[in-house]
Amino acid sequence: MTVRIAAVGYGDIAQRRHFPQLAELAGRAELVAIAGRDAARMAACAARFGVPRWSTDVASVVGDPGVDAVLVLTAPDTHLQFAEMAVAAGKHVLVEKPLVPTLEEAARLAAAVRARPVTFMALPFIETPDHVLAAGLIAQGAIGEVAAVECHRGHKGPTHAGWFYDKAQAGGGVLADLGIYHLTSIATLFGGASQFTVSLSTRFAERLLDDGAVVRPDVEDSALVSLVLENGVAASMHAHWNGSQPHTATRARVLVIGREGSLYFGAPDGMVHLWRPDGAGFGGEVGVFDSLPVQSFRTAGGAAQIMRAFLERIEAGDTSTRSLDVQAHVLEIIARSYESEAQPIEPKTRVVMA
Repeated sequence: MTVRIAAVGYGDIAQRRHFPQLAELAGRAELVAIAGRDAARMAACAARFGVPRWSTDVASVVGDPGVDAVLVLTAPDTHLQFAEMAVAAGKHVLVEKPLVPTLEEAARLAAAVRARPVTFMALPFIETPDHVLAAGLIAQGAIGEVAAVECHRGHKGPTHAGWFYDKAQAGGGVLADLGIYHLTSIATLFGGASQFTVSLSTRFAERLLDDGAVVRPDVEDSALVSLVLENGVAASMHAHWNGSQPHTATRARVLVIGREGSLYFGAPDGMVHLWRPDGAGFGGEVGVFDSLPVQSFRTAGGAAQIMRAFLERIEAGDTSTRSLDVQAHVLEIIARSYESEAQPIEPKTRVVMA
């Protein structure tokens, strides 16, 4: 049976990732409708991807008996509205990150899903081949007992849409946009956090968008988070919008430090590198990474197969709330980070750069 999917939202990530992935699943899944606000843009998008229906009436699309699943791909401030609408209609639901702006909304959505079980997938999706391989190597004891995790993710900042820099729409800045990926990785692979500290800053007062518009952000463009997990593992994460690479070429890396070695993964090439000072073999190719003799493992690089994973969960009848629960925990860290205030350093104690 072909799963009939409707999308609420049709922006950059939808057209660059989700819709092309659905096209690769022809025969198993079909994008049958798009809903949103801009009729002209929707018509162009529908023509590009061969979608038979588009409408500015979101409720009619979500409630259509000819729709089995709904993708919520809009700005975060509308996620709860559309996700609740889809769950109430008995549709399977995928929600882009961040799940919702507040903890209260997360609890409300979780209650709705548990009251009417459907396949519910909350992004970000981190079950990529390199994450799966890294998890397997850690479980095998390839680096011994895990002691610490260091994460980095960044690019020059979104240039395709101004809402990323508007707290009222986005709910936050780079922490909610990019930091959420590594917070999800940490929670999924190593468990929840028991305590954390955070430093948020805005380096640039203005941003130039692709259409020539200039926006003045009221959100952070750099986020540093240090966490202690419930198992005692220490984790650190830096996310920023201040690099030189475009948002379509994000730089990312995860380093897991163990008592018997270290593991590097998370880059777009999908490579996993294992270093052990004793050289014990775990089946990888011998090479050099970060000036260290490593065993390197090749996995399928490129974009995560989000639509395939969503479809497989629908086909399997999976109504687990695991991804929703993880995102609720991650959202708590993000929401509480925005509630905290940075502690200033008194001028007399600052280092003066010559």
